[in-house]
Amino acid sequence: MNSAFTSSEVFEGATKAEIIDRIQRLVPPGSPEPQDPEILAALKTLTAQLITAYQADGQLENEPFTDVRDRSIHLYASACSNKIKGKTILITGGEGCVGSFLIEKLLILGATNIISADKARCQNSEETFPHFKKEGAVTFYAADIRNFEALKHIFEVEKPEIVFHLAAQRQPGLAEKEIRETVTTSLLGCKHVIQLCEEYGVEHCIFSSTGKTSRYFTTEVYAASKKFAEWQFAKAAQAGNVTYGMVRFTHMLENSLFCEQMSKKVQQGKTVNVHAPHRYVTAQNLIEAVHLLLNALIVSVPGKLKFVAVSNLGWPTETLEVALYKILESGKNLPIYFQGLLPGYEEPFFLGQFDWNKPTDIHLLINVLEDPLRVVDDAGDMVTVELAPFSFSVLDRQVSELESLISNPNFEEVKIKHALVAAEKEVIASCFAWSSPQELLKILHWGINSKKLQGYGTQIADYREIIELLLQGMYGRLNQEVLSGAGVTADEFDDLVESLSILDSIQGEVGYLRSISRCIRQSVIPAHFTQKKPEPVAVLQRSLKIV
Repeated sequence: MNSAFTSSEVFEGATKAEIIDRIQRLVPPGSPEPQDPEILAALKTLTAQLITAYQADGQLENEPFTDVRDRSIHLYASACSNKIKGKTILITGGEGCVGSFLIEKLLILGATNIISADKARCQNSEETFPHFKKEGAVTFYAADIRNFEALKHIFEVEKPEIVFHLAAQRQPGLAEKEIRETVTTSLLGCKHVIQLCEEYGVEHCIFSSTGKTSRYFTTEVYAASKKFAEWQFAKAAQAGNVTYGMVRFTHMLENSLFCEQMSKKVQQGKTVNVHAPHRYVTAQNLIEAVHLLLNALIVSVPGKLKFVAVSNLGWPTETLEVALYKILESGKNLPIYFQGLLPGYEEPFFLGQFDWNKPTDIHLLINVLEDPLRVVDDAGDMVTVELAPFSFSVLDRQVSELESLISNPNFEEVKIKHALVAAEKEVIASCFAWSSPQELLKILHWGINSKKLQGYGTQIADYREIIELLLQGMYGRLNQEVLSGAGVTADEFDDLVESLSILDSIQGEVGYLRSISRCIRQSVIPAHFTQKKPEPVAVLQRSLKIV
């Protein structure tokens, strides 16, 4: 490959956008890591110029995650100490980053009998009687939570009273390769934990999830499997006798894959790969994570699943800025290039996830349907939220079908992903059926704002599947009152319909919307256009009363 630039074309004073464009033209995203000396030399020059451009904007003076590293969350230490006093505490995934730190904190708070179940030490994941090693007040078992008999043995021997369920796939990219393991860990692992918690009379079970589940719909294996885990725990909270709680984490600095990879490349003096420009991450630190888990013990209540998260996550951090800072800090003259988005990180952001009527009050881990139940704690640094309602019967049916498919070792991994996404759609459809048409219309209106989509470099077709689900949820439920409640004018509604008309898969729904538009213009809505769908059954009955 020959360089597309001469030395005279690499000049000082270029803008960030111009420099980034030159880097991408020199090494188009999706290309292998460049090896040509001439290209590497040009990339080094462009990277140095990009660092200068960032500095000119007042950036790179401090480590980009400084504010995140310095944050903390108030821990209700006294209440936690009282809650865990004399209790046997089981932690699945206890040898991971968060699990290890949680164990340390529990010991500080006075825990005297902690059990860890982690597959890290597993030599045989099918072992019925898992090996263990006792170190002081902590017993470490080598067990895979997908192995029901092994997990049951631990419950039988140790009789835990408090469970923290942390075991899961943590890498979105790896989840796209190890689909069966990821799905079975979330689906079967959660089912096993819940079943044994109920069977052995556990008092409290706290589950760790991810902010990626705030997406209404996702085709990513990592996020979709976590959504099923959340739904299973939400059902258990209402149908079972154990008090369940949940935490939504976001990018963990002390366990950051991309930071680790960038640091390694800089240390080795190699070319630093960045997924893409203008990619941002919302991060938190390990202390926040563990305090959230412990505080969840205090705020969880019987009969419903409440989840907690950091109240103020601050501004998202650009991954490119992190790479440039690491290079600058090293004092080395290193090149960067944009490798392109990898599986597990490709999904475009859907603008309808947030309430743009309150842009200063947006929370990146909470969607519009969850937001009405958001409560900030007295300390001001933690929020408590509940999941949007969904159908238990639909969930049970989809989980059963998924279990049947993944139990077949000959069922291809790619087909598991397709089945997972199809099952997810069914549960989401039940959720949208319970959501008000006003909320769904607002979500759709915000989500396909053409001007904002242009700014994000996306188009309506990129969101076809979530659009189909939203329209399905609204079908037969629209009228002038709904439009008024959603704050959508007749003209805006017409623009929305016109925007949607480009999607061939929803022409029937578009026809319905156009009929509604005509009737609104005439101020008459025929009865057959406003009939509601039959109400789903067995849908979070108790929480609906509270709402």
